[in-house]
Amino acid sequence: MSNTFSTSKINTLAACNEFQYLLLGDLRDILEETPDESNKRWLLEVLNVLVDLMPRERRLNEDSGGYMAEVLDEFPNWNRQVMRLHLKKLHLDYALRELRNRIRDEESWVAVADQLSSELADWMSLFHELHRAEASLVMDAMLLDIGPGD
Repeated sequence: MSNTFSTSKINTLAACNEFQYLLLGDLRDILEETPDESNKRWLLEVLNVLVDLMPRERRLNEDSGGYMAEVLDEFPNWNRQVMRLHLKKLHLDYALRELRNRIRDEESWVAVADQLSSELADWMSLFHELHRAEASLVMDAMLLDIGPGD
């Protein structure tokens, strides 16, 4: 199967995030099925698109001023928190690429499906956790009221 979706059609971070969540839903559905070669192909299709989205998301971030620029513009001293989240994001991107490669290269998918499916489920949990932490930091920045000085 060839990848029929071009990630270049995604032109905003919001669209990228929305598409990632749709793909994660597809991934969850595939992982609930009994492992066979057919769902391995579909799993790889979804993983390939998710992996292809990574550089697109990075470019969109750079085009909008950088990762979490809206937070750093308002609170430059939050750089350590933003950098910590960014490093987690890069680690998750790398981990997903590695999992995809292991699944792609596995000759006996059925034999290792439970283990790799569990690792993918763990990755999805970490991905959701990262997005919650990012949203929380953005919300904190938006709601923080410095108040008038004395």
